[in-house]
Amino acid sequence: MPEKPLLNALLKGKCPRCREGQMFAYPLARLSKFIVMNNACPHCGVRLEPEPGFYQGAMYVGYGFTVMTMLVIGLSLYFIADPSTGVYIGTVIGVMLLLVPLNYRYSRILYLYLFGGIKYDPSLSS
Repeated sequence: MPEKPLLNALLKGKCPRCREGQMFAYPLARLSKFIVMNNACPHCGVRLEPEPGFYQGAMYVGYGFTVMTMLVIGLSLYFIADPSTGVYIGTVIGVMLLLVPLNYRYSRILYLYLFGGIKYDPSLSS
């Protein structure tokens, strides 16, 4: 069977074991339910929370995403317009609020892929 690309599965929020089942129960467009995660993969059945409190460590990944985003926004504003401090603060806060669902999801996805101990099994792919 052909191997499913890791980056494609990671970006689409697929299970790290089969790379087919969705990690989250609802699409990102449903903003009222963007945090609802499947307990197990709908395709292969692997538990997506290896232990209680596992995703507390994802806060560090989310923090990294936040710092990187703030740095990119700050440097972009500086080189494009060099606005006042209030504009910097307002722009960074506004963009970060818009990116909360993405930050939340991708910090969990990346954390599970890196530290979940779940290895890809190509035999589970259809």
